[in-house]
Amino acid sequence: MSSPEPPVRPAFRADVQGLRAVAVVAVILNHVIGWPAGGFAGVDVFFVISGFLITGLLLRDREQHGRVSLRRFYAKRMRRILPAAVTVLIATSVAASFLFNRPRAVSTLWDAVSSLFFVSNWRFAAEGTDYFHATDAVSPLQHFWSLSVEEQFYLVWPWLMLLVLAVAARSVRASGTRVRIAVGVVLAVIVAASFWYALWDTATSPAPAYFSTLSRVWELGVGALLAAAAPALARLPVAVRVLGGWIGLAGILASFFVISADSPFPGPWAAFPVLATALVIAAGVGGRQRHLVPLVNPVSVFVGDLSYSLYLWHFPILVFLLVLMPQQSTTVTLIILGLTLAVSLVSYFLIEQPLHRSPWLAGRAGGDREAERADRSEAWQSWRERFGAQFILSSLGLVVIVVAVVVSAQVTLRGGPSAAPGAPGAPVAAAPDDGSDSGDPAAQPTVNPEDELQAQLAAAAAATSWPGDLSPSLDDAIAAGSSTNPARACFDIGATPDVGSCTWGSGDAPNHLYLVGDSEALSYAPAFKALAESSEGRWKVTTIGLYGCRFTDVLIQNDGAGVMDACQQRKQDVASHIASDAPQLVVVSNAFALGKASDGRPLSTADIVASTVAETAKYGASGRLVYLAPPPLGASLGQCYSPATSPQNCNVGIDQAWQDFEDATAAAAGASGDHVVSSLPFSCANGVCPAFAGTLPTKYDTVHLTPQFAEHLAPSIRWELAAQGLY
Repeated sequence: MSSPEPPVRPAFRADVQGLRAVAVVAVILNHVIGWPAGGFAGVDVFFVISGFLITGLLLRDREQHGRVSLRRFYAKRMRRILPAAVTVLIATSVAASFLFNRPRAVSTLWDAVSSLFFVSNWRFAAEGTDYFHATDAVSPLQHFWSLSVEEQFYLVWPWLMLLVLAVAARSVRASGTRVRIAVGVVLAVIVAASFWYALWDTATSPAPAYFSTLSRVWELGVGALLAAAAPALARLPVAVRVLGGWIGLAGILASFFVISADSPFPGPWAAFPVLATALVIAAGVGGRQRHLVPLVNPVSVFVGDLSYSLYLWHFPILVFLLVLMPQQSTTVTLIILGLTLAVSLVSYFLIEQPLHRSPWLAGRAGGDREAERADRSEAWQSWRERFGAQFILSSLGLVVIVVAVVVSAQVTLRGGPSAAPGAPGAPVAAAPDDGSDSGDPAAQPTVNPEDELQAQLAAAAAATSWPGDLSPSLDDAIAAGSSTNPARACFDIGATPDVGSCTWGSGDAPNHLYLVGDSEALSYAPAFKALAESSEGRWKVTTIGLYGCRFTDVLIQNDGAGVMDACQQRKQDVASHIASDAPQLVVVSNAFALGKASDGRPLSTADIVASTVAETAKYGASGRLVYLAPPPLGASLGQCYSPATSPQNCNVGIDQAWQDFEDATAAAAGASGDHVVSSLPFSCANGVCPAFAGTLPTKYDTVHLTPQFAEHLAPSIRWELAAQGLY
């Protein structure tokens, strides 16, 4: 029987701490200033380090004590992870309740709950969060996804390792080398399977793949393989170790600049930083890497010690400060970085370290209860002497901070929403009845209803505080989305809805109007429903389409579930109904945005407009077609709206893409004898598009009208149609 290998003694790895410093700096810079483009790969460096350290700890535990104590392992993990993490989760949830709108604050609270139970990566994947191209308001806890992946690995891997060790110990008589080989074989299988899955998942579902545990396990597995191979790696020649360390460090730094948000990630591009990190770790197994100065210098080591707190705090601070100071500048960037460092230092010294080093959940002596109690009492006494003052100070500091936040938020909220009559932000009084709601199409109003809308929009654009009587509130508008739109089912995924159930007004009406298109048509539907119901039996209106499906001859890509499968059939069915019914008017409204054809071919503005004309030609309604422009792209309410900030944060100008589509559509309609209706008169005033008009929120996201505001637009849309002799 061969004697077991002497255990590889744990030693402080300055180079590993330096790697942590490099990783966290890259992640923070990527999030705060967008440079380096691949800085997000610093998370992959963390994964390799974690797999290496945790597996090494478990193997040494077995070699030194003859068994692996999962109780001791998980107690250490809880002391290491929970204190700082729970502090950040609580602080973020409290801050969100004051600084975010209600739907975003509630979402953040659920993010905190999922993060506390280490399943936030599944939550973000299920919600369809795109790490790189999120259009919704980003969660201040989105970065907790990586912590969830690590803890899920720690939940499963030690148990699997126990099983491997038990089988290996029985079959090879507890040879240390052969046990490590057995562990290495299992790890190699896990790494290969997970990497293959990452390649497949990234190619088919890139957004969920980024957060998936299954597509990330191989990265931790590579680190674990290094731990299993530690005795062999310790025998590497010094020259090889020196060269490997420098090549690995260069590879890590290069990966931050070579990788970008467009790179297939994590499969295969995560292999670049993962393998480079593995080289650095492997090179340092046999002894200190004194020559690797960028990693082992005191500053890098200290930043590495601080890396966990830096990582936890940087993203909430970034998100919250950008709510309060949305126009990011060099000054704002420096404030974000400085505050991150300051809060992280406080968290590290007053929370993370005291509880990490405490006897909390420490192993018990067993046997003699009196001795056990004495040992624990002595351990706590020693801890109080070393860290007690720090912990008391941190607790008092947290109380002061919470009280200060609550008081300042109350002051802000009490003084924020109100506005004096006539002051900027005060609701504009409704216009007197001018006949614009008359059912007689011949009795057109003598005053253009758009004049009143323009006055409301101009007042909103100049407002410096939120009106107190918005109805619905912006919170409710964001939360409801299109769920209260009466035509919602007529634009849903699935089989084409019955046209009769999507028709408003009298069935005997002599005039018939169709409103068709994607979700932009859906958002206008309440206005057309109001037109039909106020026409005194003269008009009936059919509103039908499919959200996410632009009514163009070319199928345009959309990643909404089921959209691509249903789009072509829906367009064919709608075209058939229109051709059969021969309505007096067809209104088409689609998104003004570039896209790609279903075959991946990029489409220009001209391509999309021409394709729209080709699709509408199937209706047989030449001269009776109206292209209704969607509102210009607005600010994301989920991001810009906060009760603690000004409406000015949500004001936007008219984007160039919208203007290009408007011009191209007008030219195409003019050539075919059809008509256009611009959305500018009821969306923007003097080139500024605000988030509300009068007492109504205009949109519930970046482009879609709230059902209430859309209904409010009925007189304006009728005015526009009548001005062109169409109504």
